[in-house]
Amino acid sequence: MKNVMKYSGFGVLFLVLVLSYLRYDKTGYYYGVECRFCNKNMPYGLTPKINFDYPQSFCLLDEDGFELVGIGFRYKQSSFRIKNFLGYAYNDTSVLLKCTDSLNNIKYLVSYETGYNRIKRHPDISFKDIDNDEYNKIKDNYQCIEIDEEKANTIRFIKFLYIVGILLLLFIIVRKLLRFT
Repeated sequence: MKNVMKYSGFGVLFLVLVLSYLRYDKTGYYYGVECRFCNKNMPYGLTPKINFDYPQSFCLLDEDGFELVGIGFRYKQSSFRIKNFLGYAYNDTSVLLKCTDSLNNIKYLVSYETGYNRIKRHPDISFKDIDNDEYNKIKDNYQCIEIDEEKANTIRFIKFLYIVGILLLLFIIVRKLLRFT
């Protein structure tokens, strides 16, 4: 009876760790941390990604895995290069970007379809400048994400701790089961 209670406790702890890991896995998606067990979708098949190499940088990947938005990018209908990525917002049909230029001025970009036909299921898009007033008018229609590299690092570390905890607990359970038989 004592062994059954012990294994039940280990099983419950294992389940709690797995469910907590899945919660952090989904939370990390918006900050560019790889999401293994979620099916989140942004318009046009975009995927957020953070590069943890030094210096850390955030980008949006297109459906083929190529950077569509990132540090150093400049678009045909914009007058600056992106120096730093501060955040993004999206709804079902569009993406907004909040970034800085080389003089650290806050700039806003909005996606638009270029009209170029692609074989893929999503149309080709680019970005154009919008001013602060236009951004403030339309931002309430979007789900906004502020890019916080520290939070992304924290989520990544917590996910790592959960994986270590799950593997350690699994090792203990298997070891106890092998001793029991």
